Amino acid sequence: MRDPLLDELADLFHTDAPPPVLTPRPTGFAAMEPVQEPVRGPSRQLVFHVGAGRLHLQLDSPHLTGLLDEVVPVEVRTPSSTRSLQPDAEGWFRAEVPPGPVCVTVPGLGLTTGWFVA
Repeated sequence: MRDPLLDELADLFHTDAPPPVLTPRPTGFAAMEPVQEPVRGPSRQLVFHVGAGRLHLQLDSPHLTGLLDEVVPVEVRTPSSTRSLQPDAEGWFRAEVPPGPVCVTVPGLGLTTGWFVA
């Protein structure tokens, strides 16, 4: 006799539906382009740029540390929350993020990193 709970779990993993596409909210932000730079150490380092501006991110799960060229507020977004942060005088900010999709936006500059996985 088969366990009905195991059958239900198996059905959850055998779906043909594609995963939902996540788009940053609010829309209308210009996407920053990722920069290919070497990564060293146990943490993930991401760099995004638009024009001459750069946003450096370091992800040591669950900590996200960022450095922005301009000292303007940033928003760290997940599918279920938005956290507004004010960088310090040098442009540094830090947030704790849960595992899963994360997006960093700079509303004052109309920029977004798009989604990446923490």
